Amino acid sequence: MKYLTKKTLFHILKEIPAIVVLYRDKIIYANPFACTLAGYPLQELRKRHPWDFVPEQKKEEIRQRILNRIKGRFLDRVEGVSSFDTKEGNRVHIKFIAKTVKIEDEHYGLLLGVDISKEVDQEKKLRNFVKKLEELLKYSSDIIIVVDEDGIIKYESPSVERVLGYSQKEQIGKSIFEYIHPKDIECLKKAIKKVFKNQGTTLTVEYKKKDKIGKWRFMETVIYLPDRWKELEIGGAIFNERDNTARKQIERSIIELTEYDQLTGLPRQNWFLKQLRQHILKGQSYILVLVLNILDFGRINLVYGISKGNYLLKEIANRLKSLNVPVSRLFGDNFAIFALIKDLGHTDEIIFQLKKLFSEPFNLEEDKVKLSFYAGASIYPIDGKSAEELLRKADIASFKAKELGEDSIFFYSSKAEKEVLEKEILKSSLFNALEKKQFKVYYQPIIDIKSEKVVGFEALVRWIHPDFGFLCPDKFISIAENSGFIFKLGEFVLDSAIKAVKRLQNEFQRSFFIAINFSLKQFLDERLLDIIANYLHMYNFNSSDLILEITERTAMQEPEKTKQILSNIRKRGIKIAIDDFGTGYSSLEYLIDFEVDKIKIDKKFVLYMLNTNKAMTIVKMTIGLCKALNIVSVAEGVETQQHLIKLKDLGCKEAQGYYFSPPMELSSLREFIKENV
Repeated sequence: MKYLTKKTLFHILKEIPAIVVLYRDKIIYANPFACTLAGYPLQELRKRHPWDFVPEQKKEEIRQRILNRIKGRFLDRVEGVSSFDTKEGNRVHIKFIAKTVKIEDEHYGLLLGVDISKEVDQEKKLRNFVKKLEELLKYSSDIIIVVDEDGIIKYESPSVERVLGYSQKEQIGKSIFEYIHPKDIECLKKAIKKVFKNQGTTLTVEYKKKDKIGKWRFMETVIYLPDRWKELEIGGAIFNERDNTARKQIERSIIELTEYDQLTGLPRQNWFLKQLRQHILKGQSYILVLVLNILDFGRINLVYGISKGNYLLKEIANRLKSLNVPVSRLFGDNFAIFALIKDLGHTDEIIFQLKKLFSEPFNLEEDKVKLSFYAGASIYPIDGKSAEELLRKADIASFKAKELGEDSIFFYSSKAEKEVLEKEILKSSLFNALEKKQFKVYYQPIIDIKSEKVVGFEALVRWIHPDFGFLCPDKFISIAENSGFIFKLGEFVLDSAIKAVKRLQNEFQRSFFIAINFSLKQFLDERLLDIIANYLHMYNFNSSDLILEITERTAMQEPEKTKQILSNIRKRGIKIAIDDFGTGYSSLEYLIDFEVDKIKIDKKFVLYMLNTNKAMTIVKMTIGLCKALNIVSVAEGVETQQHLIKLKDLGCKEAQGYYFSPPMELSSLREFIKENV
């Protein structure tokens, strides 16, 4: 599952012209605006605790609140006003919002703030209003108005024209409530009433006020009624209005950046989970949750470029919106949707609609691009009763869907989760496994059928995992290939096997060959021949005693390229064997053209050849083909004497299997050779 990361958040918040601080017990990140305001570089701020910047009398209270917040105990949102001293010793006043955010499965404190030092200074001026009124009106960029107890405007400063577009005298004599948003009128009435009851007090209120062209502006206003205001003939309470529309837009932008994807316009994961929670609370019968990925989308960016890839992501988002269900872009080409369903049979209809969206190609200028997807699914309340659990399980199911191929949808199961988690654990522990000497090479003897003597061995790698025990290659080879670890592992097997067989050759004074399996990525690696040559030279090993095994499917991935690679390998004196023959769909034409020395008949045909005509036919055909092409036939999976007798009658040259010996460690192999040389 994919979540919001610190790196992504830092990138989003970097350019925002407001204070943004992410913290745990120490400050983790402050955006450039906050660093400049405080006068500290980020490196120095990271050494400080958040409570270093609060007044001494509140330090312990804030420290405890922050520690509880990062432990996930306080998930509420706190608003307030505070102040701190900059590095130069200047006092800065801020209005802030502090809340808990969850990033990469950990709780952090996030503080968003704006500098209100000017407003605080203005409030001080207002306390000395009578003495400094003329000077204040002359220099203030805010709107100064006087309002009586009934809300009638008695005076407005010239700045009203610059800020709201009204002339200085246009609103005098009218009710201020004519210009206040209906939702804010009651709040402002209460504030005026409170001020007139408590002369000498100051109140700060926020409301939306209509400007001359009818737009609503966000005003933050300090209201003050001086003592003896009637004697001073002020006419009412003094309003110091400041237009905070820009700040509100910044706050809204922060919300949009954290909750909406800027490329596609789709909501992000937090919104998706919030919506899903609401529907769960409504007591819906069933909810289908899908996590959808675009198959091989990286190829699109590689071929067409990132800008074209971004265009396609927007088009994908538009098609998903047409489903008329909640849709979210989680990250990259990863999307999530959920749909309310009446019963489990209704899932087929949703899946049909989803597949229909991708049935038509996408237009990319003059090209038409066919895209496919794979998706994991979970169902409420069968697979989970919380939004987070349903999304996580759908994401887990998507890993299995990827294995099934294009337009596949896999529904969550506990068995699938176990397999996916096991695979992830193996992936995370793979790269240290060599250093910890968890890999071992086992050897299965290969027997000359006519003499029933050992002529060589197949090297088979095993992983002795501390948690999962003895693992065969089918459990980890695909992971090694996808992660690139296959090259290190391949060299380990080459080194171990060639060194071991060289020792056996010297010890028994006779020639043995060693057969080593190579995956598709290894086979196509341009460095392969040089790597092999290095180990042959290191151990003075005869190249003709090394057999490189590739599967039939590997050989047929790119047949023309395979033909050239096989030719280069054989020029070095190394022999080639086609493994698992009969399981693929090779063209005999290519097989004839390929320069190979051996063909290994897949064990499932050998196992069943005495029971089914089809298996026997394939074994006979393969042995006959080898005779015609002067290629050595090797039977895998020989388990009984009857198998051996029949293979000898058919003219098969070599065999391996549990009838002779299972794969074994080098020490056991020596004893086996002594009895079978």
